[in-house]
Amino acid sequence: MLVQRRKGQCVVVGIALATFGSHAAADFVNPMIPVWRGGATADFYGWEIFNSAFGGPNLPNYAGTESGAALFNFGFGSSINSDGNIQANGGPLSLTVYAGAWEQVVEVIVNVATIGTVINDNSLVLGLYNNSGGGLTVSPSTVEVRSSQTAPGGQGLIETRAYRWIVPPTGSILPRFELNLGSVSNNIALDTLSIDIRYIPAPGAAVLLAFAGALAVRRRRRHA
Repeated sequence: MLVQRRKGQCVVVGIALATFGSHAAADFVNPMIPVWRGGATADFYGWEIFNSAFGGPNLPNYAGTESGAALFNFGFGSSINSDGNIQANGGPLSLTVYAGAWEQVVEVIVNVATIGTVINDNSLVLGLYNNSGGGLTVSPSTVEVRSSQTAPGGQGLIETRAYRWIVPPTGSILPRFELNLGSVSNNIALDTLSIDIRYIPAPGAAVLLAFAGALAVRRRRRHA
């Protein structure tokens, strides 16, 4: 599935068993929140309730999220538990997020909240591609365990992990955004996931943004 996005516009093209009986609550604890979230040169996607355990798209639904992305799990033997989490039973999570990039991507921050076993830090790969399949793949620049505590009833760990990418200059817009990640094993529930993307606008767009900002300041002064 390819989600091609421009600011304000979204086009979608194509589209050992253990259960956490008393489902512990995860959500984010001390997530990495960039100061540029919500800015004119940024996108924010988040998921906290999932409706497809395998092969189907999960659309962003976290508070304050934008449209324009879809999350898939390709790990076999998964299910949706009563908390709306993707629970990996027969094998590890195998997650892919597709989105569209409308300018050059310069920074990406991902937060993941889980219950049970843990995310495989080595599995995270960010891919940025053109429409011919060329592009680049990048591993995280930093990995942080932002919170970790023992889950009740011997259910493993309740964790929030954060991953940050500083993307090298590409010289052009690579419109296809793809994030891949997975868990070290089964017996894990994906509770919440978020992605912040920061762009560097093209020179003409940068001039327009600067002009719009200056105009807004001038108007405020005139009406003060």
